[in-house]
Amino acid sequence: MTGCFLPEFNAVPVRGGYRGSYRLFDSQPFRFIPGCEPYPTAGRALEAAKEYVRARLNPPIRGEITEARDVLGIAAWHEQKAAQRAAEQEQALGAVIVRGRQVRVERRKSA
Repeated sequence: MTGCFLPEFNAVPVRGGYRGSYRLFDSQPFRFIPGCEPYPTAGRALEAAKEYVRARLNPPIRGEITEARDVLGIAAWHEQKAAQRAAEQEQALGAVIVRGRQVRVERRKSA
């Protein structure tokens, strides 16, 4: 786009007051603020134009809070890996290591 970015504001006299207008680049024509009624003073029309451009150039950032879900199945994967490590430790050592200590696992056959 040709032209310099330099927001300009203008108050245009219309029947019943003033309407705010703006342009963002010096190569573009002035545009009225959409959907607004004429303001009684030129100063208020200029302020309205500045507020509109500020809101258009800096939209509010929305944050959404959603409930925590295990979408990728990471918790189930961790549980499977822990069970697999415990089985390997029991098979190799005859015990399971808990907090750095070996804990014997006794298996009893029930009739």
